[in-house]
Amino acid sequence: MEIDAFRVTQRGGAEGFEIYVSTLRAVDLVGRCSFDRWSPENPLGYQRLPAANRLGDKRGGALRYLLREIGCFPTSILLNIRGEIGFKPEGEGWCTRGRLDLGEERLWVIDGQHRVEALRLAMERNADFEDYPVIVSILRKPAKFDELMLFYVVNRRQKGISTDLANRHLQRMLWERGSGWLYDFEGPRAVRIGLGSEVVDELNSNPESPWRGRIRRVGEGETPGQITSDRVLASAVAEVLREKAFVGVPVRDFASGLALYWRELSRIYSEAFDEPAGYTLLSPTGIRAFTLLFAAVYKQSMEGGPVTSEVLAAVLGGLLKKTKTHSETVFRQPIEVGVLASGGKLSEFSATELSRHLAEKLKLASG
Repeated sequence: MEIDAFRVTQRGGAEGFEIYVSTLRAVDLVGRCSFDRWSPENPLGYQRLPAANRLGDKRGGALRYLLREIGCFPTSILLNIRGEIGFKPEGEGWCTRGRLDLGEERLWVIDGQHRVEALRLAMERNADFEDYPVIVSILRKPAKFDELMLFYVVNRRQKGISTDLANRHLQRMLWERGSGWLYDFEGPRAVRIGLGSEVVDELNSNPESPWRGRIRRVGEGETPGQITSDRVLASAVAEVLREKAFVGVPVRDFASGLALYWRELSRIYSEAFDEPAGYTLLSPTGIRAFTLLFAAVYKQSMEGGPVTSEVLAAVLGGLLKKTKTHSETVFRQPIEVGVLASGGKLSEFSATELSRHLAEKLKLASG
C-alpha cells in the first residue's frame, strides 16, 4: 500500500526520529491497525482496553462526538510500524514530501485507540464513514519498548487544562451556544459552572459586593488585597445553583442577592475581611461553606417577603445567638469572629459539614 506523505526528521534526545505524516481512509486504518494491550497473557503489552464510557452514544463518548457533535479529529493518530517501509522523497530537507510504501505491515496504534474504535462503530452504522480521512503520524521503530515509552509520555505525562481555565471555556460556550446546547454537550454541572463563572464576575465588579476586585481570575498574578481565586467561588456557586429556589432566577438577580448576603457577612465579620489569612471564613473551605449557606439563608429570608439587606442581616444575626440545643456542641455558642479564626475548632469541619451546622444554627435561632 502506497500513500502520499511528508517525512519530518526531528533530532532530540539520544537519537533522531523520522515521522511520516499522512492521511488514511478510516476503512484502511481500521482494517490494518493493531493494539498491543496488556493482559496476564500478554504482560509485555502496554495499551489498556478501551473504556466503554468513552466510546458510545452517551455524553463524552467518541462515537457521539463523531456522529452528533463536532465530528472532527484534528490531532493525528500515532502509529508505529515494526518492520520495513519504503519512502521515495521528492526533495531534501527536514520536511520532505514523497511516496510512502507501507507494504503489508501492521499499524500498531500508540495513541488514538478510542478514535479508531469510534470510527469502527461509525462505519458499522454508516458506510459513508469508510472514506473519513484520518490524520496519522507513522513511526518506524522495531522495538515494542519504544512504543511503550511513547505511550507512557503521551498518556502519563500529559496534563489536562487547569480547572479555572476549563471553567472559563464553559462560560464562553454558554455565551456562544446557550444553556440548552451546553447541557446536551457536557451536562447540567457544566451549565452551573458556566453560570457560576458569570456570577463570580458580577461579584468581582459589583460595587455592593465585598468581593469587588478581590477575586483572582485565571491568568492573573497574585496582587495585594485579593482573597481567593475565581475557581473556588465558581465551584461553590455551581453547587448552590442546584437548589430549586434558584431555578430560573436570572444570573444578575442571583449575583446581586449573593453580593448582598456576603456584604452582610462582611459587616458581621469585618475583621476577617481586613485580615483574610487569619480566618477560616475566608479560607477555601470557609468560602465554600458560607456560599453554600446562602441557600438556607435565602429560603429563610423569603418567608418574610422580599429579600432585602435588612432581612438578610436579621437572619444572619442568628449566627451571633446562643443555640443550646444544637447537635454539635461547638455551634451552641455565638459564632463570633474569634470562633472563625484559623486553626480553631470550626476549621476542623469540611465545607459541607460546616454549612450544614451553620444552617441548623440559623434555624434554631429563628425559632
